[in-house]
Amino acid sequence: GYAGKELFDFADEEAKSAATNERNSRKKKKKKKRPTAITNSNEIIMATTKNKQRKWAKYRSDFPQLVVSPLHLDLHFDVRDDLVVVRQNLSLRNVSEKTISTVELDANNLIDLKIWRYEEFKPLGNVKQGGADFQSHVDSLKAPKAVSEIKAVSKEKIIVDLGVEVSPGKEFVLRTENAVKPTSNVLEGIYYDYTLSGDYPKTMITQCQQYGFQRIVPAIDRMSAKAFFTTTIVADKRYTNLISTGDLAPGYFKIGADGAKIPVYKQEENGDSTKPERKVIKYCNHLVNMASYLFFFGCGIYETYTRTLEYPDGDVIDLQLLSLPAETKLNEKQASRRKAQYTEALEALHDSVLWTYHSTGPEANQHNQERKQVKELITKREALKKKLLLEKAQGKAASTEDELKDVRSRLKQLMKVWTNTGYKYTGQTYREIGMQNSNYGGMENVGNTTILQSRLAPTDYISDGAYVYMEAVKIHEYYHNINGSQVTGYSPFEIWLNEAVTVHMERRRSAEIFGDGHIRLSQVARAFIPGAGPLATDSGPRAMPVEPEGFNITNELITGMTYFKAPEFVRMVELLMGEDLFNKGLHLYHESYKNANATSMQWIEAMEKTMKEANKQPSNLKMMACGWLKRSGHPHVIVDVKYVKEAKQLKVAVTQKGFEGIKQTLDAEEKGGPWDIGFDFKSPWMFPIEWAAVKDGKDLQKGLFIMDKANTTITLENVTEEPDFFSFARGFSYFGTYQIKSATAKTLALQASTDTDLANRFLSYRAIANAEKISLVEKAAAKAATTESDGKEGGPKHQQQLLTTKDVSPEYIKAHLAILFDEKLEGTARSLICMESESVERKPQIAHRYWLISEAKTTMLAATYQACESKICSLFDKLEAKNESGALKNQLHDRALKGHCLRLMVAAAKYNEKTKQAAISRAKALISSAFMTDRTRGVMYYLQLAEAQERDSTMEELKKSWGSNMDATEELIGVISSLDSDDAPKIIAALIKDPIFNINLAGHARRVVRNWAANRKRSVLSDEGLKLTELLLVTVGKVNQMSAYALLDAFGDIKKFSDEQKAKALKCLEGARGKLDPKAETSLYNQIGRLLASCKQFNTSG
Repeated sequence: GYAGKELFDFADEEAKSAATNERNSRKKKKKKKRPTAITNSNEIIMATTKNKQRKWAKYRSDFPQLVVSPLHLDLHFDVRDDLVVVRQNLSLRNVSEKTISTVELDANNLIDLKIWRYEEFKPLGNVKQGGADFQSHVDSLKAPKAVSEIKAVSKEKIIVDLGVEVSPGKEFVLRTENAVKPTSNVLEGIYYDYTLSGDYPKTMITQCQQYGFQRIVPAIDRMSAKAFFTTTIVADKRYTNLISTGDLAPGYFKIGADGAKIPVYKQEENGDSTKPERKVIKYCNHLVNMASYLFFFGCGIYETYTRTLEYPDGDVIDLQLLSLPAETKLNEKQASRRKAQYTEALEALHDSVLWTYHSTGPEANQHNQERKQVKELITKREALKKKLLLEKAQGKAASTEDELKDVRSRLKQLMKVWTNTGYKYTGQTYREIGMQNSNYGGMENVGNTTILQSRLAPTDYISDGAYVYMEAVKIHEYYHNINGSQVTGYSPFEIWLNEAVTVHMERRRSAEIFGDGHIRLSQVARAFIPGAGPLATDSGPRAMPVEPEGFNITNELITGMTYFKAPEFVRMVELLMGEDLFNKGLHLYHESYKNANATSMQWIEAMEKTMKEANKQPSNLKMMACGWLKRSGHPHVIVDVKYVKEAKQLKVAVTQKGFEGIKQTLDAEEKGGPWDIGFDFKSPWMFPIEWAAVKDGKDLQKGLFIMDKANTTITLENVTEEPDFFSFARGFSYFGTYQIKSATAKTLALQASTDTDLANRFLSYRAIANAEKISLVEKAAAKAATTESDGKEGGPKHQQQLLTTKDVSPEYIKAHLAILFDEKLEGTARSLICMESESVERKPQIAHRYWLISEAKTTMLAATYQACESKICSLFDKLEAKNESGALKNQLHDRALKGHCLRLMVAAAKYNEKTKQAAISRAKALISSAFMTDRTRGVMYYLQLAEAQERDSTMEELKKSWGSNMDATEELIGVISSLDSDDAPKIIAALIKDPIFNINLAGHARRVVRNWAANRKRSVLSDEGLKLTELLLVTVGKVNQMSAYALLDAFGDIKKFSDEQKAKALKCLEGARGKLDPKAETSLYNQIGRLLASCKQFNTSG
């Protein structure tokens, strides 16, 4: 069999590599000639060429034009108990201008690899989309001959000696065979996912982004290497689903009563009678080529939910949701409720797929009346279809058939006004597959999107935030079919392009479902998250450009820069162009590079061309893009507003800062590349500024200004009265910060209450709260200076109280209460605006004093509660009285507002026993709520307030009651790792050893790491906390580096620490780095090295 040792496992210790090199060296001494092997075992030889020292493992120059292009991959998966044997017929073409005799393939940890070359075959010829006969090509393959040599040139690449010369344009076909041994923690290639306990075969799925495919078979694993696929799977008959990329092959499906395609499995021929029976299924991805990172293979036991989707023109596809099965046996009522929840999720997917068709594309801003009618008719059509099915089931006359026929006819007629609609799915079936373990929330495998099980459907265990995410991830992954799959970025440097445009469309859809105010305000609030938010990360020691000069592993590119800053850049381009032209430009891009690849610059050029064709003066988008994508950092803008009454003018002087001190330049590796356009890295940013002059809650004037200089003046004419305030960068119109010099506490309070822009209401209130927090921190610091403390960071040794609620200004309290009780605002908006973080802005010299900032925050919230105790309690009780089981969306805003009321109460609990008991009773009441957000919030605050003994016993009870459900378990892990107490390090250290915690599950590890990293006063400013931080860096990092990254963000202010505290923090980082393997944990090891080097305390060659 194939239980042989992995030939080259580069994840082993350094000694193993040294031993291997030594053996190869001895072989070379024995034989002067290069050894060859023409047996089936194809001996693999290690290359000894030395790579030059480089700052990054990969640069853009490492992704040249292909020499050999894959045409078709015929894959056969033989699934065993503990390994998978993969056989492949790999059809290739020499696309270079030179004759070749070798081919370079990507291969990573493949067991018992063998390769042959077919000497006889029928060429595929021109493989246009859906135009080749792949089956007859595969049937023609004959006379396989073992290749003469396979040389391993790195841990991920081999060179195959073909034994024959292949001239330009000619095809050749390789046969490969290898085994793969799945694991539960290497979440690339084939790995194990959740499997029901009992006598069941293990669930196996794949993650091929970015380089997981080479862990399955040898391949040209490049984003630009797009090909067609045929996949056959042979696996245990007990699996309910065998899945792969493409449509079911002819002979492997039948049509059900509802028109859906039902798999027809065939029995394995000549199977082993001593082992469980196995079945066979086959898939063909022959219509649209794709990159290998989008491939999917899966074998599992799932609950399958199916429905058909009918487009307005009558075309039909199947939609499927594959859910991991319930962990415990359900009674009839529970089973019915579960079915309803997954049916609701399927409806959400259905609506998003149709939305993409009629509400995106080049005419997304046109045909609004027709679009409204189309939506109404689709709703009517679906209701009629259900009615018709019911009538037929009851044996009644199908009275609705004529009405249904009329609706369909009207839909087709309405759609004729479109010249180009949005994207329409090209396959037969589109699936969403639940997974428990992944580095990603979702993955757009072609036709088989994988989504975290906890975000797949609106179950009883999904939080409000997760529900909003559920809707977003559905449209996000589906839209990748056109943006990422049909048109694919050329290299990993274009991951931002695949993702940012897709996030932009996801945001549009989410705004339609939940309201633009809620969604945009959530994004703005996220931008300003302290320490780990996009703005903080972009100016921190680990900052990387959206498109960096290089990277070590592609997971380093999956960051807030890719998923937040880059979409904000796309949004800025849309503001600059106008939405209609932007839609047309996007359409031009998608049509120009359909079924091909595109670079960042080609996307920008498509936008510039669209503006030119519309006779709109094109701004220099290339220079704008270079400023935003190729360097880290963002503008901080100083705004000086003056009203000139005599001239009826409002003069707004605008000055941007932050570009002057940029040290980045175009790397030598990028000279001559697409970004070598003469951009000065110390030039100002270019960005749009949406503005309005506001008086009495109304816009006097509003407009859009393009900022492309260091400073300029915006002059408003015919301003007959002085505005209350100038609303700048409305809607967070650019990624950055600003400060209005003339703003006072009074004007900020007025703007927070009356601005017509919700983002600026948020930022105005934040400015008030930030000023208050700074004042309190400085007051506390003055008191701390006269007492014993843990250094200038302000961690009091005896936890003495430095502030009282009397220290909080009435102006702050008034501003907070004005927002809290503003019934014109949705509850979510009120909660987001009033939420306080443990951070300060615009005062960097005290930004690291986390202990004092924490006390200031708590004191501010407590003072607000004390000022309006009765009304806040009444608001909470009123909202709680309305709490009843129902759709998650219905009470989303109420739960957010109720949560903030309880947050205020908990803050005040430290000052008053009566308040404490009131908070405890309300927290306990939430634990029995029908909604997970309430339950989680109740548990969190109850544990925070309870005495240690009661807290610990409650945690043990919850581990038993919540620990039986995977989603509830993850929520509980999140709650425990959020505890803020002196013994939190001890509790969290015990948690990661507890049976409910599985370090192999990225979701478990991420929750602990992110929550602990966010508690910076303890994670980096306490001795016990630093010990836990080091433990987590090593323990989590050795299992999954990506899950450990967030811990490094906690050290963002390390340069400001006192010498004593800085030495402790550096010791923690150096200790963790010393325990990491520089080969096995390369990325995390190097990231810590960069952080240490930035402190100028570390020898980078060490």
